[in-house]
Amino acid sequence: MSEEQQQRQKQKQALSIKSMAFNRFLLFRYVTAVFFFANLYWTILLLGAPGWYWLLPAILFLIDIAISIEQTRKYWQPDHSLVITKVGYWAQLACNIVLISATLMKASQPFYPFINGQSQQAIFIALGIGVVFCIFVQRQAWLISHDQDRYLQRLNEFKASLQ
Repeated sequence: MSEEQQQRQKQKQALSIKSMAFNRFLLFRYVTAVFFFANLYWTILLLGAPGWYWLLPAILFLIDIAISIEQTRKYWQPDHSLVITKVGYWAQLACNIVLISATLMKASQPFYPFINGQSQQAIFIALGIGVVFCIFVQRQAWLISHDQDRYLQRLNEFKASLQ
């Protein structure tokens, strides 16, 4: 193999390792996209309603943007620091739990004026799914920050196979 081919092979391997390290955070990007669009649409729908209730989804939307920026930065700075992601998902989790409580107490109408009383069950289910997502993401963030996730093990095995 010529030196040029060896150089290309090393570059290809380095790119593979970089991509695999970035894919370690793939779950966060997908879940953040779901919350990003849910909070965006919720904000837009509440803008026409009276009051300042639109601020809650708008703040969550801004948090989702911050999480997206942190996750995008992982491509160039691959580390296991997930400060913004953890805080953002704790905020989303707290919001979902408060809204579930408000829904159970029939006090969520200001947050969902576009939903009639018969659709409260759908809101409750959506918020419950959001809680499950948040807990799952927090668990994965803990595993990554402590270097105990399965994807890191696969990445290390791949690196070892190259040598």
